Amino acid sequence: NADRAAAGEPLYMNPRNTAAGSLRQLDPTKTAERPLRLYCYDVVAIEGGSLPDHQWDRLAWLAGLGFPVSPDNRRCDGLDAVVEVYDEWIERRNRINYEVDGVVVKINDRDLADSLGFVGKDPRGAIALKFPAREKTTRLIGVQVNVGRTGVLAPNAVLEPVEIGGTTVRNATLHNFDEIARKDIRIGDRVIVKRAGDVIPYIVGPIVDARDGSERPIERPAICPACGEPVVQLPGEVAIYCENAACPEQLIRRVEYFVSRGAMDIGSFGTQTAALLFEKGLIQDVADIYTLRREDLLSLEGFKDRKVDNL
Repeated sequence: NADRAAAGEPLYMNPRNTAAGSLRQLDPTKTAERPLRLYCYDVVAIEGGSLPDHQWDRLAWLAGLGFPVSPDNRRCDGLDAVVEVYDEWIERRNRINYEVDGVVVKINDRDLADSLGFVGKDPRGAIALKFPAREKTTRLIGVQVNVGRTGVLAPNAVLEPVEIGGTTVRNATLHNFDEIARKDIRIGDRVIVKRAGDVIPYIVGPIVDARDGSERPIERPAICPACGEPVVQLPGEVAIYCENAACPEQLIRRVEYFVSRGAMDIGSFGTQTAALLFEKGLIQDVADIYTLRREDLLSLEGFKDRKVDNL
């Protein structure tokens, strides 16, 4: 960051995102410039030999070969010892020079651990014990209502920026309007903000004693903020819906989901592109992305030959 500041470049906010971005660099020389460090904890494959049968022995074997292994690993003889180590780490987490959000507990016998298989990508022979989420207080200065692809209106808090665990938080989820009413959260409140799993920020609740009388209740919307049509709340549900199938925000979110990595995986096609194509009248539903013409895209601001080729 000191080098970037001297060069007049924007600073990185936290090590986690900086490291992840460094590994995704297309130019390996840029990755090599970053002061990355790693700890090894397992072996993916081995030729011409066999691996130790226990996780603890594998760590020692890796260290003996010269690989960097965390000095903070601990062998526990039972679950009571695991609990003690977990409690120790809650105290230690802020006194080490890298970010941690929990401890991973593994079965030492690797044959037993491996025989348990996986759930998705998660091994059954290991479990992550997360630390309590970090909390900070800040002021709620407004509420922005977003419309999802299914028409659900989602309230999001607009906050005075606050740093939590190396990240500046400006927005947080408010979940739904029933939850806002239950917690009696008001605009202007001093609120407690947590980062769930040290990633997703949400509002725990207001600090009622800090109120000065200027706070305003958060009103449930009667119309959709994107299309202006009336909204509905079905009996027994907390969600408020916009039922307008032609709602522009719903269309943009549907297109965004359709082209995402988990769906059709269409590269170079994000939210801004979807919003621009809708604004220019080039798409009216998801199917319209397959009838886009090259000349239509080239006429848009910021779309040159290479960008259109990639899309």
